[in-house]
Amino acid sequence: MNIQESLAKIAWEAGEILLSADRPEVLITKPGNANFVTEYDLRVQRFLEERLSALLPEATFIGEEDTETHTPGRLCWIVDPIDGTTNFLHGMKSSAISIALCEGGETQAGLILQPYLREFYYAEAGRGATCNGDPIRVSNRPVEEALVHFGTAPYHREHAPHTFGLLQDLFATVADLRRTGSAAIDLIAVAAGRADGFFEPSLAPWDFGAGKLILTEAGGKISDMKGSPLPIFSSASLLCGNPAVYDWLLEKILKHDLPY
Repeated sequence: MNIQESLAKIAWEAGEILLSADRPEVLITKPGNANFVTEYDLRVQRFLEERLSALLPEATFIGEEDTETHTPGRLCWIVDPIDGTTNFLHGMKSSAISIALCEGGETQAGLILQPYLREFYYAEAGRGATCNGDPIRVSNRPVEEALVHFGTAPYHREHAPHTFGLLQDLFATVADLRRTGSAAIDLIAVAAGRADGFFEPSLAPWDFGAGKLILTEAGGKISDMKGSPLPIFSSASLLCGNPAVYDWLLEKILKHDLPY
């Protein structure tokens, strides 16, 4: 069994934990506005840490719900057990599991599972990106036809005035704007050509670790909101899109001189 088959099996089993949830409730509230953790976040993360560690015992593990800081090794898993926990709490069926395998500071393999739609997105460096085994590609839509996703960085509401000012400017040109509540889902939407751009003022490595590779392998462009490369192991703003929409968004964002 190759790495893709092994990861697919693990991810689908983790997805069944989400699908089995019955009226999830907040177990912990972390620092930041509306930063919730449910028992299912913890259950999925424990499951993934056990299974991924058995798959590659030499790899370290970094998960969103870690209670202590883990130092990344040369080979490292970066995992978000439920990206879109607030969606999950509200029964919106718009959450995802994100798993990235990094080696030497670069993402080598990434997967995002949207269990409610039965969609498994996967990429390996230099080998393209797929959804359920079928190749995916970013759109070639122009800016005027673009659907742009955005995140509000709800844990950092001090950014809201700048973000909403930017959105008003963008809305004058693009076809429409969307907020999904899951950066992983936003990234695969752009990678699969369902959306044409996405940005958010502040995201953690587990939010974009897998999606970054899937997006670039699907032909998209990605950076922070200043146009600099995304880090692997630290938080950052994020901007991505098909090449034309990305370039236009970056130009617009830089003119706003945002503080993030």
